[in-house]
Amino acid sequence: MRGTLFMGLALALAVMLAGCGANGQSNGTAAADKPANGNAAAPENGQARTAGEKAAKNYTDAKGREVEVPVDPRRIVYVGSDPGDLLALGVQPLGASLSVIASQVAYPDLLAGIEDVGYPANTEKVLALAPDLILFSDWDEKALEPLAKIAPTVVMGGDGTFERMGQFAELLGRQQEAAAYKADYDAKADQVKERLKDRIKPGTTATVLLQLGKDLYVMGHQGLSVSLYDMLDLKPSGGVKQLIDKDERFSLVSEEVLPSFAGDELYVLTDEAEETATATKALLGSRVWSTIPAVRNGRVTVMNSRWNFDDPVTRERLLDELGKVMAEKAE
Repeated sequence: MRGTLFMGLALALAVMLAGCGANGQSNGTAAADKPANGNAAAPENGQARTAGEKAAKNYTDAKGREVEVPVDPRRIVYVGSDPGDLLALGVQPLGASLSVIASQVAYPDLLAGIEDVGYPANTEKVLALAPDLILFSDWDEKALEPLAKIAPTVVMGGDGTFERMGQFAELLGRQQEAAAYKADYDAKADQVKERLKDRIKPGTTATVLLQLGKDLYVMGHQGLSVSLYDMLDLKPSGGVKQLIDKDERFSLVSEEVLPSFAGDELYVLTDEAEETATATKALLGSRVWSTIPAVRNGRVTVMNSRWNFDDPVTRERLLDELGKVMAEKAE
């Protein structure tokens, strides 16, 4: 059970760790369609086979590696914790690392038909899918070399939600889809902000807490915090700002120091696991918790930890959730 919780933490916080690679410059454009579904014969000689000779281009990835990639990739495998970065563009990979995150993300309906290649990625499963392109967005770079022997493997990076989506769009020729998604998101975000303007006053501070098993984390500028700070214009509390200034994406905290991190608004992220639920109940009933001004003022919002991702799909769906739960509290 503890091993499962540890892996769950690693993946749930993957977005909270720096975007799986250093920022890099990319070049070239491509015209790509959704990858074809279905299985292909296992590749030979360690390289995935494609149907005939394909046009290729050079692409400089987030690690500064120059990779020759197909202009029109049809069999994509995604290795990482944020498939929403890719799915937002209408591109469904043949395979992805779904072992843990499939039950944690806010868009399980979009994962149907995607083969789970495991986490860490099982090279045999990846090989069997005969990919013509592997998109690598993981922090464990030891897995990169084995995958690169199977098919062209591009490391994706970037810290911002729409920066990451833009990199995928450029690589796959989905710039129009990315622009349309961002425009729709911005319009919807404006509507949510208008609905919540009476609750969210200028200068209002917010803190996000993540309960995972017995461990409690305070979030920096990552996951749910991205939407609160960048979209709703809430401000980090003094303690959280110190984390952000030190580029700390999250920090394990004890109950006793919570008041030093608490903002005007508190968001508690939890899940249905027995250990997590028990710890959350204990936290919300504790003496220290009752002394926090946000608690006394009724400014606590409890949400499922599936909202602690900052891929485009989660952020778009989060707009509906935030509008709902915060409007309810305003009544």
